[in-house]
Amino acid sequence: MERTASSDTNLNSAHLGLIMLWLGDNILDMVDIDLAAFDITESKLDLLLLLSLHADQELVTPSSIADRLGIRRSSVTSLLIWLEKRNLIVREPYAKDGRMTHVRISAEGSTLVNQILPTFWSTCASLVDELDKEEQAVFQKVLVKLNASLEKRLGSGR
Repeated sequence: MERTASSDTNLNSAHLGLIMLWLGDNILDMVDIDLAAFDITESKLDLLLLLSLHADQELVTPSSIADRLGIRRSSVTSLLIWLEKRNLIVREPYAKDGRMTHVRISAEGSTLVNQILPTFWSTCASLVDELDKEEQAVFQKVLVKLNASLEKRLGSGR
């Protein structure tokens, strides 16, 4: 880091940022391990949760999914193909414009989400098992502050 960072980069901050990246990767790996019993990954569950939250509220397009999840449209297409093959989502042409596709969660997808959520929440809770209540409170304050800052910089949030 000392050799490759620019001279105006705070090395301590860069190191903390690197640890956060590693932490994020490790968290996703832990979630994926716990979701493996359901034959699904965190990214696929994330998409199903997004569709669940918007069921009956608004029409969801693949491009809006990409924007909301902060991933490329091609990645969304791959996720949608996988989910559709398992009857977890339904893609429908928009009645007013056949070129546009809308996506909704299927009954099977909703059932799977409801089966997965207890495991998902248990995994989320286990991520901070090593912290006592006081540490959890401080950690929550720091995470909320960092997340708000990042959402502001990105111009959107989850």
